Amino acid sequence: MTWYRHRRLPDDVPTTLEEVREDTRRVLGTDFGMHDARWLSRFHNDERQVPHYRQGRVLLAGDAAHTHSPAGGQGMNVGLQDAFNLGWKLAATVRGRADDALLDSYEAERHPVGRRVVHLTGVLTRIVLLRTAPLRALLGATVMRVGPVADTVAGALSGIAIRYPAGPGAHPSAGARAPDLPLSGDTMPGRLYEALRTGRFVLLATEPLEAYAREEEAYDADVHRVAEERAAAVPPLVLVRPDGYIAWATEQPDPTRRGHELVAALEHWCGRRARHAATSAS
Repeated sequence: MTWYRHRRLPDDVPTTLEEVREDTRRVLGTDFGMHDARWLSRFHNDERQVPHYRQGRVLLAGDAAHTHSPAGGQGMNVGLQDAFNLGWKLAATVRGRADDALLDSYEAERHPVGRRVVHLTGVLTRIVLLRTAPLRALLGATVMRVGPVADTVAGALSGIAIRYPAGPGAHPSAGARAPDLPLSGDTMPGRLYEALRTGRFVLLATEPLEAYAREEEAYDADVHRVAEERAAAVPPLVLVRPDGYIAWATEQPDPTRRGHELVAALEHWCGRRARHAATSAS
């Protein structure tokens, strides 16, 4: 991708290989003998975001919701994350397991993420286009090599650092992306992310699962036990959303109170399974 500040042409002007050769020679001193280009295109770098991701029955995701510089390869990543966040909420609403308000949380969670991506990609683009080469090199080295800065940028570009708002009194891990924990037992799934392929919530427990058989039967959540080597590092109970983010967790030591908190969390997040509801109705 090349850009020459002294040659700004309209987007509809055809791009020629000679133009790319000239830009490459100007920057690197050689065009490396490039020839027979398969595809050339001229594009305009828009930086825009819609004010709302939801308007009644219309929901926007991906490029329809935000457009920005390709710096950092964020377009596809953010679009997939939008779709994953929206997908399980839309399914839960259509199936009657959640009320319409759940769809509003899609915009509440993803709009701030889109805004940050538009800002970050704009900053990265402006660093590349700085007129002063030493300053450009200094800022680039800072982004890539200074630990805290590099970690922040890497977390933002990868999406690992994304956190969603959690309600008052929520566990500190609520809203964060769940790590891919190993699960106990010799049968599949062997890890949390494999368990999430069902598209349902996953309840992780650090204690025997027999106590949660009723919850697994009643609610739209699969129950798994965390492998012993990681059990000490996670709360006794963790409820993971279908998109891999922690919905709820508890450190409550009293089993009775912990059970009451769990039922309240399952009622709030998961909704009851259809077969359980049908049995209760009969």
